[in-house]
Amino acid sequence: MTALVITIPFGILILSVLYLLFYKLTPLNAKQAGFIISLLALAIYAPVALIYWPGADVLALNVTVFFMTAYMLGVFFNHREQAKLNESGDVLVKWFHWAPAIIVSFFVVVLIVDSIFVTLSKEGLPIGLQEMIVPERMDSSKVSTSFPGVMFNNYHKKESRYNEYLRQKEMLEKRGWNLRKGWLRRTPKAGEESIFQIIVEDANGKNINGLTLKGRFMRAADSRDDVEFSMYESSKGVYQAKLLLSSPGIWNLNVELLHGDERFEIHASTQIPKAEGRIK
Repeated sequence: MTALVITIPFGILILSVLYLLFYKLTPLNAKQAGFIISLLALAIYAPVALIYWPGADVLALNVTVFFMTAYMLGVFFNHREQAKLNESGDVLVKWFHWAPAIIVSFFVVVLIVDSIFVTLSKEGLPIGLQEMIVPERMDSSKVSTSFPGVMFNNYHKKESRYNEYLRQKEMLEKRGWNLRKGWLRRTPKAGEESIFQIIVEDANGKNINGLTLKGRFMRAADSRDDVEFSMYESSKGVYQAKLLLSSPGIWNLNVELLHGDERFEIHASTQIPKAEGRIK
């Protein structure tokens, strides 16, 4: 959403200024100036988007807005030109024609709705709204309202991995092992380093040392933001890693716990930033 907040208003402003310069200072008419500006917008934005990839959804919204800005500027100034040619016409009425007004209104609504969908897919519902309309799960954990945007093509492999995860979880429960995971800083902030910690305890509440833990925080909106990490044992049974998560919103977590020849996998999620900043 940050990319949309920056690129859309500044893009519209820059395109409007460039359009007026082309329209006033060159022999181009209104439609020609709009066409040139639309090509110029694509030529400038496309290389930037390829270098700092914002995601296909954000790219599509930006390109649509830029093209519609150039188009509507061309339509409005073209109506103004036609009104000046018609000596008996009312310039004000011709300028604010109902047809372009409907088109502008339609695309403004589409832009707002699409921006909301993109924001929800990346960051989920706001906490207050989520608590109001989403029922709590039976295990009292929070429901993720974001959309990861990815799906396994090999469904048999997905089912096999999930069954293996359930088997590992059952083994941990039989052993009575307990994993307490979270952030040392109560509210980790996006773009700042924070220490993530896991404490592994046996059935008697004693810490278990000598384990190997490694994992990955996965960004639902863009897999290129994923953060892989290995944890070090700061004290007996206490494993830590200093991490930096680049963007606010919901992050999924996979942790592998190795104990000799045995392997266990833990799944969780966290939201950055959040009041408590805890793993769910």
